[in-house]
Amino acid sequence: MQTRPNRTIPVQCALVLLAAFAVYFCPEDALAVRPFVTDDARIVYKGQVTTETYGGLTMVQGNKPAIEVRSLQGLGITDRFELTAGGFGLTYQDNHARPLDMLIQPKYVLHSSLGAIPSVSITAASLFPLSGNRQHWDGYAMAQVSWFLFTPDADTDPYDNDLALHLNLGMKSRYDAGPATYRSKLYWAAGFEVITPVTREIRFLGEIFNGDPFSFEEKFPAFQTGFRWYKSPTVQLDLVFRGLRNGSLETQAPTGAEFSPGWNYTIQAGLRVLFDVFR
Repeated sequence: MQTRPNRTIPVQCALVLLAAFAVYFCPEDALAVRPFVTDDARIVYKGQVTTETYGGLTMVQGNKPAIEVRSLQGLGITDRFELTAGGFGLTYQDNHARPLDMLIQPKYVLHSSLGAIPSVSITAASLFPLSGNRQHWDGYAMAQVSWFLFTPDADTDPYDNDLALHLNLGMKSRYDAGPATYRSKLYWAAGFEVITPVTREIRFLGEIFNGDPFSFEEKFPAFQTGFRWYKSPTVQLDLVFRGLRNGSLETQAPTGAEFSPGWNYTIQAGLRVLFDVFR
């Protein structure tokens, strides 16, 4: 569901250990999106907890590479309402480590559907500044529309789809406590997920978006593409390639990492796991 840098050995080891734990011990569905940015119109089941852990290396033109790792957690409070919180993580660039901003994001499903009639959900979020300019309070609000198509066996796994399409539309905002100003701008994203001829477990994904909603400064053009290992409804692993074009040298608000003008590229790996905790 519900968006980062050559990786270091400790980060690789952590992902491998998390994956091994998830494969052997976790129970049901994992319905997250990160490290992909485009959100889908669904949530975890009531009483379930999901965790999304991802990290990557950004190759920055003219600057030192930036490493980022992050973890998000979500809880299904009702059959239609999910609360995501966290963002625990950091960026490391040029011998400096900076904490990532904290996130709180409620999400509500207005309509749930499989097939030609889309599912629809709405969400809003606040990012609490822990690094960079701490007077910048960012947020976003958007609607998600998803088509979950060609499901072989909806009784076994309703989201084991041959093809899924997702659209997001909303606003990103920033409140600057210094001069007490408020700014907002349009946010949109579009993505897809399709099975590959090799096996149903390997999915190909792609998306374009108007900058990551976690970063007010990011804007179009930005894209991500990669592969998902759909190990089970419980466990999913992603390998993602991202491109972002910056028009001028700027500091990204959530991370403090410097991105040069022109295209900057990121390789990311992500793990999603769902725990049946409160059901």
